[in-house]
Amino acid sequence: MAEQAGSRPLRLLHLFPTTLGLNGESGNVDILRRRAESRGVPVEVTRLEAGAVVPAGVDLVFIGSGPVSAQMQTQAAVLAVAEPLRALAASGVPFLAIGAGFQLLGQSITLADGTGLTGASVFPVTTIVAGERVVGDFVVESRLGMLAGFENRGSYVDIGSNAPIGHVVYGRGNVAASGPGAGASAAAIAASGATAEGTVLVAPDDRVEGFWVENLIGTHLHGPVLANNPALADWLLEAALVRRGQTLPLATPDLVEIDRRASEARATIMAAPLSE
Repeated sequence: MAEQAGSRPLRLLHLFPTTLGLNGESGNVDILRRRAESRGVPVEVTRLEAGAVVPAGVDLVFIGSGPVSAQMQTQAAVLAVAEPLRALAASGVPFLAIGAGFQLLGQSITLADGTGLTGASVFPVTTIVAGERVVGDFVVESRLGMLAGFENRGSYVDIGSNAPIGHVVYGRGNVAASGPGAGASAAAIAASGATAEGTVLVAPDDRVEGFWVENLIGTHLHGPVLANNPALADWLLEAALVRRGQTLPLATPDLVEIDRRASEARATIMAAPLSE
């Protein structure tokens, strides 16, 4: 029988925050800490930078996003810790990977000039930098309900036959759409008509976002994503604690109020999503 989390800290590993901290993604770590500590679960955050080793006893892993230049700068450091990261993933440790970090933890990235970057192969995905950049609000229907965030990317992600986070309601998602109904926004229309080599097209109803298989979540939902979607934060915390035979305590009154405000924010985005 699972027991509630005790005094042992939840060990959160934050990968390369200096180079992969675009779009306020480090806020996701602050949100995870707040939602755990408000429930009496202590959190210990390790910020792993280039040259450091993966510590023992990691319970949850986060990696943020950055521009292509940051990917190139960080790639060697990612590869240096690829093996222990794959071991953590195989052992069931939950991962949340955003944008460029998600791509670097994949198998490969093909840049716009054809240059190839090898990834850590934590996620069985590949990325091609191509097509028009999509910038705007982003709404995805997931197993946790509607997720809302911000989409800012100029690349395509191939997840193969693996499960996505969910279906795109507004925005573009892993690949571009073509045909009637493709344009959820001006940005999506532009992406759908992209002619750059490497563009992948799907039917509008087939648009999906990200990757979610067991303990591994990868996405281009920015925001930071956990601010508007606290249920996703709690899923990650619960997954981390279950591995230790523990359960996540019920939300405290302050978290209930935060969740109410997040729900209002999602409703506002979904009611009138915007894009460039």
